[in-house]
Amino acid sequence: MTRQNLRMLIIALLMLTGIFHLLVAMLGIVPGLAWPLAGFGLIYTVIGFYVRRDTNDGSKSHSRNAIIAAIAACAIGISLGGANYLSNGGPAALPIMFLIDVVIIGAGVMWLIKAPKKT
Repeated sequence: MTRQNLRMLIIALLMLTGIFHLLVAMLGIVPGLAWPLAGFGLIYTVIGFYVRRDTNDGSKSHSRNAIIAAIAACAIGISLGGANYLSNGGPAALPIMFLIDVVIIGAGVMWLIKAPKKT
C-alpha cells in the first residue's frame, strides 16, 4: 500500500470509529460510559480531519504529527476501553471499536515506516 492509500484508510477508519463511538454513546448501549465514548468519538473525528488536512505547515514533519496523534489516541482508547471491557464486560460494539483501533495503529505504523528518512 502506498503512503497515500494508508493515509486515506486511516482517515476513513478514524471517521468511522468516531461516528460509531458517538452513536453508541447517544444510544446509551453502555450505561455509565456515554461521556467517555462521546469524548473519544469527538477526539477520533477531530484527528481524522487533522490527518485529512495533510498539513504542509512548514514543519519538517508534515503529516507525521497527525499520524502519531492518531496512533496515540487509538492506543489510549484501547488501553482505557480495554481495561474497562475486561473488568466490566460490555456489548459487541466495544470489541469492534478495539479492532478498528488496532487497524488504525497498524496502518499508522506502516505509514511511518514508509516515510522518507529525514536528513
